[in-house]
Amino acid sequence: MHNEVHHEKSIGTVLSETKAEVKEFIQTRVAMLQAETKEKLRTWKYTVPLLLGAAALFLASWMLLSFALVALIHSWLMPTGFGWFWGALIVGGAYLVGGIIVGWFAYSETRAAGGVAPTRTLNVLKQDQVWIQNEARTA
Repeated sequence: MHNEVHHEKSIGTVLSETKAEVKEFIQTRVAMLQAETKEKLRTWKYTVPLLLGAAALFLASWMLLSFALVALIHSWLMPTGFGWFWGALIVGGAYLVGGIIVGWFAYSETRAAGGVAPTRTLNVLKQDQVWIQNEARTA
């Protein structure tokens, strides 16, 4: 016969171990969320000024293209020349192209970073939820 010794843990020990595991679990998830949030903030610190620059260029473009339209109407009413129209159209077009380029670059950078939500942390939490549900069913 084997001399089997059964070591059963006390409820206090089990609760203490469970508490430590839950605490470690939560700390890990919080650390993941903090790391991902810092990464997102670095991206936003870089792209927000670009988005603001694109907005400023679009505003300038809109103002200049509006002025070009006014100059065109003025030239129809006053057949003296198209200097105002062509100048405003060229500058407004250049601002528009610049705004599109800067805005597209900022959009691409933001999209490459995965948007705003902490997607990796959310995926891990979803996996944790599935695992907990499976453990609860088997218990």
